[in-house]
Amino acid sequence: MLGDHGIQIDREAVEEILNTADVLVVGFALFSERLLIDTRTNAETGPMVAIVEPLGGVQERYHWLGVHRGMFGMPEAFSFFAWPNTIRMLEEEDILGTIRKRLAATSNDGAETLDRAIARLRDMEKQAIRGAIRGDAPWKSLWQAA
Repeated sequence: MLGDHGIQIDREAVEEILNTADVLVVGFALFSERLLIDTRTNAETGPMVAIVEPLGGVQERYHWLGVHRGMFGMPEAFSFFAWPNTIRMLEEEDILGTIRKRLAATSNDGAETLDRAIARLRDMEKQAIRGAIRGDAPWKSLWQAA
């Protein structure tokens, strides 16, 4: 499948990640924040869906998980992928449909929590695009303001 920027997406590889990851982190092209989904649950704690700051590497993310989700120990299957297209395409192609179903199966509000996070990501992307047009940091404008 070709994305909105002409970038080829290996849908089967993405589906495999979504089916097997205990913890999934998705990065985006227009802003630095990440979508973190931790599907692990126990009797007291449900899955986690959060928009988080980027860290320096996988070891730092494991430490972060230890602080915020320490009751689960280390994830057995941790995956990261960079989504090179728009949030709109992520939604329209239902790229996260598999993980949405996994969240819904383990939590009454798991799918809704993911949908709220995606709506927030959509707003963040719009703000990033507006900032790029205005030349706000970290973007540089080609034109000087009059």
